Amino acid sequence: MVRLDLAGMNSREVNQKLKALIKTETEIELDNPHSIHNFATALIGEGQITLHGSTGFYTGGFLEGPTLVVEGNTGWYTGDNMTSGEIIVEMNTGSNAAPSMVGGTIVIKGNSGSRAGWGMKGGTLIVCGDVGRWAGKMTLGGRIVVLGSVGEGIGESMYNGIIHVLDPAAEEKLGGNVKLVSIDDREKSELEALFKKYVIEQGVDDFKSIVPKVYGRHEYVLFKPTHKQGART
Repeated sequence: MVRLDLAGMNSREVNQKLKALIKTETEIELDNPHSIHNFATALIGEGQITLHGSTGFYTGGFLEGPTLVVEGNTGWYTGDNMTSGEIIVEMNTGSNAAPSMVGGTIVIKGNSGSRAGWGMKGGTLIVCGDVGRWAGKMTLGGRIVVLGSVGEGIGESMYNGIIHVLDPAAEEKLGGNVKLVSIDDREKSELEALFKKYVIEQGVDDFKSIVPKVYGRHEYVLFKPTHKQGART
């Protein structure tokens, strides 16, 4: 295990150091992150990195392989385009968590802002607290799990994927092209396994699932002509 003090280091210096360390170290602990932006961006490898504090924007963007544990908060765009690995945030995240996520798992122990999971293509996002409006908007795949309350417009314009929710008022907050359905036994088993792995004390029987009404590309009709071409009014 190696421990590093980030005081006085900028984002580039931190990331260069991490990319070198991850080649040989399986456990890395970091102090004094001073809410650094772009933390662990495009990091590839194995092992766990634990950060004692909070980070700024784009934490774990394009992550491929490692486990990041942030003991504080993270800013906007946590896990942007990550392909594999894990990001565990012990407190809260800003808006746009897991945008365009391809794979891996993000666990947020607190709340997340608006647009969580925007454009997700794969992977799993778990929010143990609340999410803001437009969670899961325009998702192409993957799974979002929200244990707290959800904001307005959840699942707006989903193409694919699934959102599991506990909020009893979720049906009143649905976005366009989605519906609320019962959770099936396979999904319950998958949630139980996830909760066990990440030490989340929550039953699964009361979850509902938000899924698209229409899968794949949507056919939108912008307007319907009321007169024949060339007709005058």
